[in-house]
Amino acid sequence: MPFVLAMRFVPAMRSVLAMFFALLLLGAGVSASAQTCTGLCLQQVSCPAGQTTTVTGTVYAPNNLDPLPDILVYVNNAPVDAFTAGVACPVVGTPPSGAPLVGATTSFDGTFTLSNVPVGANIPLVIQTGRWRRQVTIPMVSACTNTSFSVRMPQNQSEGDIPLFAIASGSADQVECVLRKVGIADSEFTNPGGGGRVNFYSGAGSPGALVDQSTPNETALMGNAATLNSYDVLMLPCQGAAYAKPGPELQNIIAFANAGGRIYSSHFSYVWMNANPPWDGVANWAVNQATLQNLSATVDQTFSEGVTLAQWLQVVGATTVPGQIPMLTTTKHDQNGVIAPNQSWLTLNDPAHNNPVMQFVFDAPVGQVGGQCGRVLFNEYHVEAPPNNSSPKGVAFPMECSPGAMSAQEKLLEYSLFELTSDGTAADLEPKTRDFGTEAIGFNSAVQTFTWKNNSTFSAAVNLIKATGDFAVVGQNCLSVASGASCTIQVVYNPSVVGPGTGTLTVGSSGTTLIATLSGTGIPDLSFSLAGLNFGSIDVGAVRTQSVTVTNSAIGAVPVPSIAVTGDFFVASTCGQSLAAGASCTLNVSFKPTVFGMRTGTMVVGTGNATVGVTPTVLTGNGLDFTLGLTPASGNVIAGYTVTTESLTTPEAGFGAPVTLSCTTTAPATTCAPLSNSITPSGAAVDVRVSITTGAKYTVIGYGGAGGGWLWALAVASGGLLFFMRRRVARFVLVLVLLGLGAVAVTGCSGKTPGLEPVYTAPGTYTFTVSATDGFLVHSTTYALTVTAK
Repeated sequence: MPFVLAMRFVPAMRSVLAMFFALLLLGAGVSASAQTCTGLCLQQVSCPAGQTTTVTGTVYAPNNLDPLPDILVYVNNAPVDAFTAGVACPVVGTPPSGAPLVGATTSFDGTFTLSNVPVGANIPLVIQTGRWRRQVTIPMVSACTNTSFSVRMPQNQSEGDIPLFAIASGSADQVECVLRKVGIADSEFTNPGGGGRVNFYSGAGSPGALVDQSTPNETALMGNAATLNSYDVLMLPCQGAAYAKPGPELQNIIAFANAGGRIYSSHFSYVWMNANPPWDGVANWAVNQATLQNLSATVDQTFSEGVTLAQWLQVVGATTVPGQIPMLTTTKHDQNGVIAPNQSWLTLNDPAHNNPVMQFVFDAPVGQVGGQCGRVLFNEYHVEAPPNNSSPKGVAFPMECSPGAMSAQEKLLEYSLFELTSDGTAADLEPKTRDFGTEAIGFNSAVQTFTWKNNSTFSAAVNLIKATGDFAVVGQNCLSVASGASCTIQVVYNPSVVGPGTGTLTVGSSGTTLIATLSGTGIPDLSFSLAGLNFGSIDVGAVRTQSVTVTNSAIGAVPVPSIAVTGDFFVASTCGQSLAAGASCTLNVSFKPTVFGMRTGTMVVGTGNATVGVTPTVLTGNGLDFTLGLTPASGNVIAGYTVTTESLTTPEAGFGAPVTLSCTTTAPATTCAPLSNSITPSGAAVDVRVSITTGAKYTVIGYGGAGGGWLWALAVASGGLLFFMRRRVARFVLVLVLLGLGAVAVTGCSGKTPGLEPVYTAPGTYTFTVSATDGFLVHSTTYALTVTAK
């Protein structure tokens, strides 16, 4: 006690002396600002450029093994006040007691750095989180250099402040053993009124260990609001079954949390929540679904504490895989996820059960916006199963605790308890994720703002701000952020490729690093209204045009790149040399088939990633046609007579339009005509006869034929006379005469002159042209006709 009084007296004397000298200096004209430096402030010194007086170290749990993150470390410039007993609502960012002079918050690995520390012997140092607090002294701090000094949280009340815990012991999970392994001395585990900081109550359903037979029942705690509110932390481990709770007790636990109490609960302790409004709305309760074993779990790193937990688990050896932790002790499934804004901390890697949430935290009062000060943790796993499956009921503490190093799940509970009892000093970065949407490659997106909040009681400097991927930091005001204040960071997205892009924003201060996940989608600066064009079927040689709209999606003007097409296609552009931001223009793409059948081509606009030409636009169309042939293609005829040929019209590539047939020639006195002028060669060839008629030169006048009687009589008489002549010569002459008479008889020559036609088909070779047309396509073929005289 004399030592403590002396320690308190020294700063007081220093203050008096400082005020005395300040009054003297005031008379000499010293500025008023100098008068504010008192006590240890007078021991802060200026150092040469590049040097400072620092203290670095690590804060550990009471066991002096595991480093603790998010712990306040500060040099106090005044006495530290005692905590007020009973549940209380802390205000985040409120300066701690003792007029902090310099301070910092430990990183995920428990390390800290204090700058501009007062120089000299026995410099006071406070470490604190929530109602965990220890006051120590640094033996010596040398000017303008670094002093190493590490410290642990108190193991008992003689070393410092420990939150007052109430445990309603359960037969299925001995969480008090974790407190013991964390380093709290056995002397602090007592019955209520026994003076210890961890008080036992016997579980009302299936209790676990006791201090002794006088350990009171859980109802003495939960049924009495005043008793419950005398504690800082309430621990409700699993009692092995869902024992219903009385209505007044359900109301008392809600009031305790609303007043700032901290509650740890596991498994069957859901009975305090799932039917107790408004806590029934913090999760999608669906109790007693399954018991799961020997799996691993994933830490949710979408919020700052989750990131810290994932890093810390590796530091303390609880896992070798970042963000993962083995869950080898009994895990349960009693809810199907939390309801926003409540936070999931851990999910089991079990797809068969939809990866159930293993641990979540919610703030109280539930549903209140701002001013929440209580916190409730619920987990779905057992931490300390009874050794050898024996019941710990009635066993005297610490006989129920197994020896040995802490398991991964025990380490997880260790972290969770210190986080549960803290006042939220960890910095925060919002939002945790941000989708920048679509943006033209090569252009900056609209600025997106992120907020970093300093929840510490000390000013903080952000010393790391970095964006990765196609994201860039374009502004920030985080060089120095006051206690409880915020700063902003501006980020843009400038995609370099078409498609999804991802990155991160990393913000670090005092060794604590927070990460936000960034995403966006790069799109071409110029885009088509269509991915492909099909022109359908048209006649070979005909033209069909379709219009394609090109739009500039960028925030600035974009040069219009070259446009190249292949195949039976061509393009006309209205785009000019450049296209303004948000503007559109038209490409008139045309199809002109050169041959029948399916025709394909491509259209490529530009060649770089920043254009629509990354993927060529496919162009397709079908050319229609038919063929025309004559069989035979030539012939002979005597003038005045008719000849015929066959035309064959054959469709190609699905041609099926009506076709008109015609025949023309320059030959005189002739006619040429298809027997059918209109046909439709749909699906099959069509055969049509073409008739050609010629004109004779003469028309016979007085044609008699066999009517020239006298000529016939003469012929018969002469023949008979000669017939009877026996000489050979006479026979020969007779034959000649008969032949001549016969010829005359056949021609019917009457001895009159024939009529001469004014137009006739003279002997020669003539060309006849047979044509077929569908209105656009015209096909022709020729027929050669040789005409002879009659």
